[in-house]
Amino acid sequence: MTTIDRSRTNSVQNSVYVTLRNSIINLNLAPGTTISEKEIALRFNISRTPVREAFIHLSKEGLVKVYPQKETQVSPIDFVRVKQELFLRASLENAVVEFFLQNCGSGDYKTLEELITKQTAAVKTKSYTEFLDHDNSFHHLFFEVGGQVLSWEVLDRMSGHYHRARLLSIWLTGAGNDLVRDHQKIYNALKKQDLETARKLLYLHIYKLDAEEEILRGKFPGYFTSGEEKNTFDVDFGGFPLPSG
Repeated sequence: MTTIDRSRTNSVQNSVYVTLRNSIINLNLAPGTTISEKEIALRFNISRTPVREAFIHLSKEGLVKVYPQKETQVSPIDFVRVKQELFLRASLENAVVEFFLQNCGSGDYKTLEELITKQTAAVKTKSYTEFLDHDNSFHHLFFEVGGQVLSWEVLDRMSGHYHRARLLSIWLTGAGNDLVRDHQKIYNALKKQDLETARKLLYLHIYKLDAEEEILRGKFPGYFTSGEEKNTFDVDFGGFPLPSG
């Protein structure tokens, strides 16, 4: 295989992986959904090899369960995993916010303000995935300005269960306005260069989801590890569904 051939193969594999991952974390592919290697290959008009490789990567992130020679299913949301992802997020953000304060400038504060404004607008239009995209951008900026991009990439890649639970929480509990207020308080603390207050606010902000476990399990039992195998809940959250045939 030539260098160009390998590059094309990697590009196709990444495209399949990104499309599937976005569909899973945005709940367009619901927990428990069976996804077919053959069907996806046909939809993308590609061989099964890049699809199989995408499944392997998604499996490593805990987003799919691969049953060899049988089927592949979208993994249910595991709150044990969610809590581990919350710990990872809280630990890294607690550390990175100091670097952010050391490096940030007026333009960075303006970006945070703009993201808060965009989140407010997304709440009003009930654009849940858009809201969460802006939420991620708000937190991503801490790592970018703080010079810790690798930490963000690890965090983002390993937070699929957290992302799905957070999306359900925003839709179900109407937590969007509360989260926006949290961001405003965090922003105010950062503007004052108040590191300790910013850290405390970030911790409380991140761990709000932990307190909502019982509510989410009660409403969507089939989406979580202790629920039924299949759930009929069907809402388009505006993610990235698979290409139509």
